[in-house]
Amino acid sequence: MKKTVLESILNTLSRCFIVLIILVVVGIGLSGIRMVNSGEVAVILRFGKIVGDTPEEQIHQPGIVFCFPYFIDEIVSIPVGNVIQQNITTHYTEGTITNWRDGGYLITGNQNVALVSTSAKYVISDPVEYALHVNDVSSMVNACVSNAMVEVSAKTHVDDILTSGKAEFIKEVSELSQKKFDAASMGITLQNLEFVNVSMPEEVREVYESVNSATVSASTLIEQAKQYENTTIPEAQSTANSMVSSANIQYSLNMSGAETALAEFWGILEEYEADPDAVKDRVFNEKMAEALKNIGTVRLVDSDGSKIFIDWGAK
Repeated sequence: MKKTVLESILNTLSRCFIVLIILVVVGIGLSGIRMVNSGEVAVILRFGKIVGDTPEEQIHQPGIVFCFPYFIDEIVSIPVGNVIQQNITTHYTEGTITNWRDGGYLITGNQNVALVSTSAKYVISDPVEYALHVNDVSSMVNACVSNAMVEVSAKTHVDDILTSGKAEFIKEVSELSQKKFDAASMGITLQNLEFVNVSMPEEVREVYESVNSATVSASTLIEQAKQYENTTIPEAQSTANSMVSSANIQYSLNMSGAETALAEFWGILEEYEADPDAVKDRVFNEKMAEALKNIGTVRLVDSDGSKIFIDWGAK
């Protein structure tokens, strides 16, 4: 009995369906075979739970990995051999801020505004934690670093963020970001965080630059005053020390002379009390001898033959 056209079509469809089923079964079976590339490791999640009890069993190195089909096991490849770089621009706005409610800036500890963007470089240091707790690594890194920047800037002066305190600011943000990574069990280690752009909004930039220029000028004048102080005070101190030293020397000389005169006086007084006339004659003769040492020429003058005058000129 000859087959009808309908029977032929049904037989053909049956064979195609069987082939399709075979291909699906083979595809499902092969879905459990994955190749882990160089610079990556893989972990297997079975119904959302990691397979293996130890890190050696949980982490699969580059090569072929065998597991159950995809609806049972999920293979998560993790790039552990690369340093991942990500720009954080949450608190940076190019040009003028049109809507301050939308953010795009940082508020500093002295109630000023700064625009800051950074570049974060990190590595995946714990593949197991990364596989279990990280779904969107870019969003999580951005959130942690951005929040850290808000916390640190809230206690930092705007001048420190924009000028002299940049290194300390970025250091504190890095440390706080890593704490947030660890608290979220992300399995990420931050290797470096650096500024990309640091500035003021266009609306206040001119005013800030004027204030900053005045601050720099004031700092320059203060530094010059300190240099003058460091030069003048030592010189004045040296002069004062010299004057004090000279006064002390003169004081010693005067005291020595006074003590000598006083000793001489007490010596004469004792002699005078013993023999007043003899002392008066001796002192008179000594003083006259001292006076005569200063006499130049001595002349005896007889004015009228009855008186004799001693006339001497200055020496």
